[in-house]
Amino acid sequence: MNREPRTANRRSVWQTIISWHSDAGDGGYDWWQGIRAAVGISIPTAIGLLSGHLSWGILTGLAAFWTLLCDMGGAYRQKALTIAGSGLVLLLAYVFGAWVTQSVAGYIIGIFVWAFVMALVGVAGNAASQAGLISTTIVVVAVVLTAPHEFWTRLILCTGGVLWGAALILALWPVHPFLPLFQVISKSCGRLGDLLDSVWVGAPKSGYGASNLQVALAYDGLLTSIEESRKVWGAVRVRRAGPSLRSTQLLDLIENLDTAGKIVIGFRGVLNLLGQEPWFDSVRDELREFTDVLTRLTREISSAVARRGAIIDSTDLQTAVDRLLPRLQESESAAKYDFTRHELRRTVELLAREFSWLAETTGQLRTGEANPPHRAQEPPRPRLERRNLITELRNNFSFQSSAFRHALRLAAASAIAGILASAFHLTRGYWIPMTVVVVLKPNFGGTLHRAVQRITGTVAGALLAALFLWIVHDTWWLLGILALLSFATLTLRWVNYVAFSLALTPMIMVMLDLAHPGTVTDSFLRILHTIIGGLLAIVAGYLLFPLWERSKLPSQLAEAYLTTSLFLQALFALGKERLSVTEMRKKSGLAVANGVNAGQRLLSEPPHLRGDVEPVLASINFCRDIFYSLSAMAHLPKEKLEQIRSVTVQPIARELANDLDKLGVSLQSGQPPKPLPKDFARLNGWKDKQEDCAQSAAPEKGTNNSWIPFYLNALVDQVKLAHEAVTRLERNKGL
Repeated sequence: MNREPRTANRRSVWQTIISWHSDAGDGGYDWWQGIRAAVGISIPTAIGLLSGHLSWGILTGLAAFWTLLCDMGGAYRQKALTIAGSGLVLLLAYVFGAWVTQSVAGYIIGIFVWAFVMALVGVAGNAASQAGLISTTIVVVAVVLTAPHEFWTRLILCTGGVLWGAALILALWPVHPFLPLFQVISKSCGRLGDLLDSVWVGAPKSGYGASNLQVALAYDGLLTSIEESRKVWGAVRVRRAGPSLRSTQLLDLIENLDTAGKIVIGFRGVLNLLGQEPWFDSVRDELREFTDVLTRLTREISSAVARRGAIIDSTDLQTAVDRLLPRLQESESAAKYDFTRHELRRTVELLAREFSWLAETTGQLRTGEANPPHRAQEPPRPRLERRNLITELRNNFSFQSSAFRHALRLAAASAIAGILASAFHLTRGYWIPMTVVVVLKPNFGGTLHRAVQRITGTVAGALLAALFLWIVHDTWWLLGILALLSFATLTLRWVNYVAFSLALTPMIMVMLDLAHPGTVTDSFLRILHTIIGGLLAIVAGYLLFPLWERSKLPSQLAEAYLTTSLFLQALFALGKERLSVTEMRKKSGLAVANGVNAGQRLLSEPPHLRGDVEPVLASINFCRDIFYSLSAMAHLPKEKLEQIRSVTVQPIARELANDLDKLGVSLQSGQPPKPLPKDFARLNGWKDKQEDCAQSAAPEKGTNNSWIPFYLNALVDQVKLAHEAVTRLERNKGL
């Protein structure tokens, strides 16, 4: 009787593991980083081989590799400061590691202290976090890197390796000051393409409602990438004497990407509203073909931006528009005053226009032409965010801080791994604490995810290394293999972590074999120690000071509902102070996306700890639906926005905003919200005023505004569903 549920559960677990291995990383292939890694490692190693000091050459190559791993991108000045600071931290880690490895007790205590401090310093940003991670691995492997009688020699070699790596990163960048900006904008274009790929995933159709998970995650990625593009633009722009044509073009491109993303979300909102209507099936295929054309065009734009601009042929887009619009106009004329059909056509026209501008702006990067008159704008100067490290550390130096808990967890788990390796005198046992350092993440789901990926990549990589070391014995051939593996490691760094681990493991093992020839047994020891370290990281994530998502979700959900209420107030011009629609949409979108991501992390936690997830996910989904409906309305023409802000509509909008505020307060307090009035859908004489709404503020005689009740009815229904979900959540104590 229970065989089918167990089979279904096993299938679900298997599908989850497969998805972990196939999920994409944060970017594409980084060919230049791969070339730097191949040159940075192979040249010092070759010099060491020719001079008869191979181990010295390998140590220098390793130091260069560590420095290359600290390159997190950004503008030249940011990159130079980051690499300089990271290099100093790496050298300090080497000195600290040489000091603490004089005794087993000192080694264990040293790992604990360094791991704790570096994990806590990681609150300062990605660059600090990456430098902390790499430096902690240096302290862990200091037992094989240092030699008492060669301390100063090896320190000089490490310094040379750091300088060599920094030179590879920085030497050619001043020639192309806008290069990092081109790269990050190209990535943002790719994220826009990902959003277009997801716009039909979970779209409603006859008999099936909408599922907005994939499009929400894709939009979150786009927003994050665009914010990074703005920061890099500001960092590049602030170092230049004045505005330039190139900086204006690039800023215009960033803002176009932001606008295009909002219109795509508005398009998805329209799909959610009308996707189940019978007539929509007649145009569904044509609309999908249209979005496929937009996706291909966006990918071309991404590639062109990476090459500093190119002329983009948008003929396919124009052809698709010419084929689609007559169908939509025909459908619209067949039904009098059907707002949904009118809005669909208008959104398609907006998409076509915005993506044509994107292609045009990309071409101008190559031709050097000024921005077209209809897009010309005075570029604002983004404000650069500056962090105060001492303030950040003081704010997080509390057991209530997830960063503090993670730092303590990482330090304790790494020290335990070091004790385990030392107590049993394991050959190359430092691989165990090194695995813990790399795998352990602030949340349990992330740790489990990374552990599975690391183990899989290491097993495959160690087997590959065993094959190389078994077949190839010539030192120069091994040096060539090392260069290829180094190239693959950093080229694949941002593509997929399994692929990165698969290349990294044999690279390190070939380096070690060059210095101290080993056996195939070393490959299997690496596999065993990685498995032990991965399992230890998972256990530590579960037992040591965990901060489960179920305890953090209420505040994140509350933030999503409260910011969505502000978005609604801005859209309907409620209150005495006029809120910015653009700013409130941005805040609401980020808060909703954070809630979606938190819900995904919750699903990766142990079932007996995460509680009943249905009301949690329902609360997130309905809040997201409200956000999409508001986003679709935000793209209405200016005259229509004035109509929804009429005296007739505002009382209804105010009641909706008040209930969203109450839901946010309810989630903060942990108390179920008060029941909605039985006549919630009839508030303020809603049913009696629908006809007034339909005819209010008509610009011309005979104009029908039936779209107003259409949108308001959808919002009323969505708020009611959200209210019910939050009520279930609090009553069931699902969190």
